[in-house]
Amino acid sequence: MRNYKLSLNIDILDFIDLSLYFNDNFYDIIEINELLFSRKVELIVMKSSNIKIINHFHMPQLNRTRTLRIYLPPEYDETDRRYPVLYMQDAQNLFSIKDSAFGQIWNVAEILDKNHEISPEKDCIIVGIDNGELYRYSEYSPWKSEIVGYYLPQALSTGMPGGEGFQYIDFIVKTLKPYIDLNFKTLSDREHTGICGSSMGGLISLCAGITHQDIFSKIGAFSSAFYFAEDEVIKLIKKNGKNQSMSIYLDVGTQETSNHAISNFPEVYVNCSKNILHALQEVGFQDSELKFVIDKGGIHNETDWEKRFPIMFQWIFKKTD
Repeated sequence: MRNYKLSLNIDILDFIDLSLYFNDNFYDIIEINELLFSRKVELIVMKSSNIKIINHFHMPQLNRTRTLRIYLPPEYDETDRRYPVLYMQDAQNLFSIKDSAFGQIWNVAEILDKNHEISPEKDCIIVGIDNGELYRYSEYSPWKSEIVGYYLPQALSTGMPGGEGFQYIDFIVKTLKPYIDLNFKTLSDREHTGICGSSMGGLISLCAGITHQDIFSKIGAFSSAFYFAEDEVIKLIKKNGKNQSMSIYLDVGTQETSNHAISNFPEVYVNCSKNILHALQEVGFQDSELKFVIDKGGIHNETDWEKRFPIMFQWIFKKTD
């Protein structure tokens, strides 16, 4: 990304609403300096990537609406080129700190903008789907979870979580993807289509990829919350088997936890990920189709997923070079 300096005659009191001067979808203000002996203000702004935001996108399978955050490559508007697409969960945490749930983001746009400078042939559209907040657990698992009450008691505040995952997957496959392919310059075939997420988003991304191998050829599952429904995920893998060649990325940190009161949570995360890997191997996925990363000391947050995102991205898209 390139930084720009702008000098504007703005009253210092106007700092409270700088959005009056800048389009938040285009600029991120990263530094403000009052110029000495002057009411003039120097704003150092960062020209952001082309991120389109679509609000209130209808989800007929769930009778809800959702915000989409769509990253377009740097030269998207200047060429007729078509691009691969990666569908990502928890879009609030992908691009902008002001939208993030925990004050941390993956920095996906910055990573891909920098990658463009080195390898423009690997440019990609990212379709980020906001999570449903109170519906997140339900939408990100096809099954209700009894064990979640032990691991995440707070999840029970919305009732028995889980159970809407297949409807959510249908939304992506039958509603969202056709819309994206119609309205954006995509390479719509399975070889150029992937799905990715972390934690519960990793669980639902794996389920979507395995059940729709005709749609997705690439899966990225970061720090996946497989403990939520481990037996059911393994049964799903065995039921669907391997139908086509895939690129499946799994990772986990050795210090993952979603509840610090449970001392063995890191071990649960690692062992569940290993069990899912073994299930994928048992149904015929070859070592060349699987990449499993154990991040020593890695924890359960966006900063660590940002660190590993380039590893995943370069690997799952290696076959489209």
